Amino acid sequence: MSPFKTIARKLVFPLVVNVLKAHKIILSSSKKKCLIVNFHGVTNVEDFKFNNRHLNVKEFEKLLIYFKENFEIVRLSELFVLKETNKQPSKKTIALTFDDGYTNNFTHALPLLKKHNIPATFYLISRGLTDNEYYVWPDIIDLIQREVKANIVLDVGTFKYPGFFCYELKMSLVDFLKSAGTKREKYIFELSLKYPVYKQIAEKYPQLIEVIRKDSFAEYANEPLIEYGSHTHTHYNLEYLTDEECERELMQSKIIISDCAGKYPISLAFPDGSYSKRTIDIAFKSGYKNLTAVDYKFNENNSVPGILSRFTISNSTTAESNIIRLARQFDKYGF
Repeated sequence: MSPFKTIARKLVFPLVVNVLKAHKIILSSSKKKCLIVNFHGVTNVEDFKFNNRHLNVKEFEKLLIYFKENFEIVRLSELFVLKETNKQPSKKTIALTFDDGYTNNFTHALPLLKKHNIPATFYLISRGLTDNEYYVWPDIIDLIQREVKANIVLDVGTFKYPGFFCYELKMSLVDFLKSAGTKREKYIFELSLKYPVYKQIAEKYPQLIEVIRKDSFAEYANEPLIEYGSHTHTHYNLEYLTDEECERELMQSKIIISDCAGKYPISLAFPDGSYSKRTIDIAFKSGYKNLTAVDYKFNENNSVPGILSRFTISNSTTAESNIIRLARQFDKYGF
């Protein structure tokens, strides 16, 4: 980390937030009232980091305390009702969501949510519930790119080390896999066989890579503070699937989550924020009512009742930095 970043995180941002209260001034000038805040994982592992999907548990609790002091925190389903009825709450209001279904959300985030009595929505990748060998594909690729010191060769081209960029395709390995549709499974399988480093991490730091399995999920199925939503069955980028593939992903996830949680999920989070006008229609037809993205892809999404954007917490910085980011971007992601 550069000296500038170190000084900013340890001195400047705490001063701005805790002493000057600048975030309150910024928030008071924002026009929007409601916002969805998104997390991925929450961990207490200090000495190993291979991606930015897991927030330190101490920083996570700082954010929860800040949220409690400055916002009304409601269930995601309640936030959608506010959007649909065009009601403006008197106080700025947020809902919390967690993507991917990491086990650490149940073992580390949930106890703190219960401690502070904060509701949340956990979006589950349903394949993780039924397949004990399943891991989220970006985790596998992140680990491979971290450990491999050579070109990665696939049948579509060569991804050059160190950036793993393919000049034939004019895209990175991650971008290629995002756009590969269901063919991605073939490439992930090949790469995981050739570079099984993720298995070592699963043994040494399981909470950084494990997603919740059906047997473990049973004790959390009826958590009163938690609503369960779908993050699809296999975490495909839906805009690259055919209509039939997309519908199968959504219906399979819906059925499996219902079997485990005892009720059909009505909320869907698009993996990687990847969607199209076509996939929105398929999601609604598949029985999902509340859809969450990252950024709106189409201007008219602002007026579509069933879809909302989300502000994603950065896991590579501090709570104070995230507090400032949230205040500055409340209007961009809120409604």
